[in-house]
Amino acid sequence: MFKNKIWVEKGFQTSINIAYDLHNKEKVKSFIPTISSVDIVEDVLLSTSVAGVSRARILIGAYGKGKSHIVLMLMSLLFKKDMALFDVLLKKIKDRNPKLYDFVVDYLKSSKKLLPIIVSGSSASLTQSFLSALQKSLNSENLTDLMPETNFKAAINTIELWKKDYPHTYDRFVEKLNMPVEEFIMTLREFDVSAYEKFDKLYPTLTSGSTFNPFLGFDVVELYEKVVDKIKTKGYNGVYIIYDEFSKYLEASIANTTISDIKLLQDFAEKCDRSGDKQMHLMLISHKDIANYIDKNLPKEKVDGWRGVSGRFKHINLHNNFSQMYEIISAVIKKDNDFWGKFRDGNINRFNDLIERFKDNDIL
Repeated sequence: MFKNKIWVEKGFQTSINIAYDLHNKEKVKSFIPTISSVDIVEDVLLSTSVAGVSRARILIGAYGKGKSHIVLMLMSLLFKKDMALFDVLLKKIKDRNPKLYDFVVDYLKSSKKLLPIIVSGSSASLTQSFLSALQKSLNSENLTDLMPETNFKAAINTIELWKKDYPHTYDRFVEKLNMPVEEFIMTLREFDVSAYEKFDKLYPTLTSGSTFNPFLGFDVVELYEKVVDKIKTKGYNGVYIIYDEFSKYLEASIANTTISDIKLLQDFAEKCDRSGDKQMHLMLISHKDIANYIDKNLPKEKVDGWRGVSGRFKHINLHNNFSQMYEIISAVIKKDNDFWGKFRDGNINRFNDLIERFKDNDIL
């Protein structure tokens, strides 16, 4: 009876992966805007003005709230800037906020763009996660030459130098390593902190006690700043860093996080808010506020550190809102209007009975 009369909108997406779907036009186009998502668009877009000072955010919402789809749409808007992908969104914005509509259209028509950098929550080391994400993003846009030298790369160069010019030192290194050199070098290429620490520990035993320290005070945030300086020459206004599924990192690693990693997030937030025309933005995506992940058994220093992180980020909450849920449902479930009109008229008494029951039970 209902076949071909009621259906789910073609292209409706129930699952989004920001990193994998960034270049998927259909998934971007299938975004269904709601009032709350328009508010988020406004908040993020306004922060891209040169005067923007609030560029570190944490987006909080339970499973199934559409956080990833909102962010996917935002990154496409800030990066790809294909006007045709945002017809539905622009109509929604124009109806709700004409001034914002003009601002968004002006941005899409301008030469401005931000490079998205998607950080994964899988690694226990924030340093590794941020460096790996930066390298992947630069690689994907053929900007590999802009990746600055790191202490990881310096360690690899040292190993290769030993192999070429100092075979005795190289042989001793291989003997002490207790794993294939090629495998070890691969872990360094992946910015594995434990691998670097192992190299750093072995280095003095091979060089008469000297310390391996090619980049005194090496700083991930400063490295990102250097990249932003360089990509401005390639037509970008800056970077937008998304830490997808940050809650997974908190669930798995908050107890083991180093003080330096906590400070890394604090420094990132501060640097983003002060980045001016060399734009750096950072958004953490989480199911709950950071405070909800802080274990009472954590040392006071770490508790204070995580509270400090939370305080440096602007909180954006996606609350339960039934009217917006119905808004999405009405956009997704389509019907044959002629069929629906006849069905409704033929069952008007049943509909009225349902309405009365809902009213009697204080549901309406």
